[in-house]
Amino acid sequence: MTRFGPLEARGNTLVLGDAGGHHAELTASALVLREFQEEPVSIDWSRVEQVTLTVPETRFRLPGLATTVGLVVLGSMSGDMGVGTEIDDGTLRVSVAGADPVEMPITRHHVGGYWAKSVRAATALLNRLGTDPEARQLLTNPERVVRLLASGR
Repeated sequence: MTRFGPLEARGNTLVLGDAGGHHAELTASALVLREFQEEPVSIDWSRVEQVTLTVPETRFRLPGLATTVGLVVLGSMSGDMGVGTEIDDGTLRVSVAGADPVEMPITRHHVGGYWAKSVRAATALLNRLGTDPEARQLLTNPERVVRLLASGR
């Protein structure tokens, strides 16, 4: 499993968000929205006009590590290990040709924001997939997509 911010390669699937909760799967043919315990909604890329990802962001490069360490320290000092476990999840909004926009929550991987650069990269990827059919072929190798985005190429 390879991850860069909100994107995660899980086997043959590129996932946006935590696959254990609300997330989207990016396939070569469609954007599949999966709200926890609901029927998935599949939107063909040719119908996707714009995608907006809104999640808390930070300028810190390793936000998951920092927030985890911080919460453990704070929790041990206060005796309350549940400090800060209320996660303010993000939102994914998809403008669809000929239909009302679809909006759904996105469960994050950790408490705290995602590195801002990774959020910008994920958003740019989502919008390119909607406008460039040839770019969708990248999704046949999710690990490679995550590595390319993480390297800044």
